[in-house]
Amino acid sequence: MTQKIFARFLLFIALGHLFVGLMLFFPYLMELPKLGWINSTGLHNLEGSVSVWFLLFTWPLIMIVIQFWNQEMIIKNSFLICGFIGSLIGISLMPASGFWLLLVLCGIALGMNYKNKDSVSKQANDLQQYHT
Repeated sequence: MTQKIFARFLLFIALGHLFVGLMLFFPYLMELPKLGWINSTGLHNLEGSVSVWFLLFTWPLIMIVIQFWNQEMIIKNSFLICGFIGSLIGISLMPASGFWLLLVLCGIALGMNYKNKDSVSKQANDLQQYHT
């Protein structure tokens, strides 16, 4: 799977994460400005902390989407394996979560890379020749 295609699916997951977070945590997010915004989460406001961290997780997903958006390179298996393993850990901690979507996306991408391993090998050879 190319990084470009992966980015499109990951954008769907990231925006879904943001939307679900806003829906689930809206009341807690509305309290943050009332608490003075600065240092408004922590042990004294655990619900606010959870809501902020849930929404902030969208940020690294969007950063990956931006990096991969126009890249025609095949996504590296090491990246996909890390995503797959991280998803399994996330699912084991929170079975009712969006980690299932990332698990499926990384699994499909790994399967596509395995199926097209000749093109992945060619791309790796091209990169190696380019850097030498």
